[in-house]
Amino acid sequence: MDLFSPAPSSGRFPRPDHALQDDTRLRFVTPRPEPPEGVSTVRADLSAFFVVVDRVGRSEALLLLLTKALRQRTGVLALRVNDLAWMLRVSNRRVIRWLDRLVTSGHVVYHVEDLWGIDTVLVEIVAAGVQPHAYDRAVHQELPTHWFVQVLPLVGRTSFTVYLYLLWCEPNRPETHVDHLAATVKLRGPLHARWHLRKLERRSLLTRHPAHGGLVVRDPRPPTRAERLQLRFLAIPHLRRSLVHLALLAGGVLLLTALLLLFAHAT
Repeated sequence: MDLFSPAPSSGRFPRPDHALQDDTRLRFVTPRPEPPEGVSTVRADLSAFFVVVDRVGRSEALLLLLTKALRQRTGVLALRVNDLAWMLRVSNRRVIRWLDRLVTSGHVVYHVEDLWGIDTVLVEIVAAGVQPHAYDRAVHQELPTHWFVQVLPLVGRTSFTVYLYLLWCEPNRPETHVDHLAATVKLRGPLHARWHLRKLERRSLLTRHPAHGGLVVRDPRPPTRAERLQLRFLAIPHLRRSLVHLALLAGGVLLLTALLLLFAHAT
């Protein structure tokens, strides 16, 4: 045995440098502080929010609050139009229309870019454009950002705004009236307000107090498995438009089939 001959290759020995593949990458681990624990929240002045509802519109104010929550949640300044649209259950065109109204009112500045076929909105929130609100004092609430991702798309824009009104009432108006709710949230009347209150009760966001029968505001429960599946389907771009096109196509096929059967029966 030649003591100076190279030993046969074995899996126990590292490969020589020239044997490394071209796509091999190096990853350098750097020291980092331990990430904080807790729920991501956005600090919102609900008094100023309802001033925007009064001066600009309910949907526009909710879009502004949603933009702040997503910016806090994702840590980026760019948002896809579809990310805003599916949570608000509207089309991308309507989101742009509401953004234009917020630009006119001086609340935001935005720019739309096409990145790989996806409309991306670069939004800047103009703090100086928010005029002082007309209420006696500000009512700041720490709203968990996952509410805007999990609760808003399921309950709808109007019911979610009614829920924000009830949160605003907790420290500001211990006792309120359905007429004030309808006027503040810009509803059609007391019947419309009661309908959304019952909807929130069915979602377990409101409960009746066992002693005096008043409404008690509760935190949203975690979504069920079916609700999580619904949220995933809602987040698919152009899903609603595709379903509408499929429904129209199916209706056209059924109508054509009925006409052909009627024609065959007549002949």
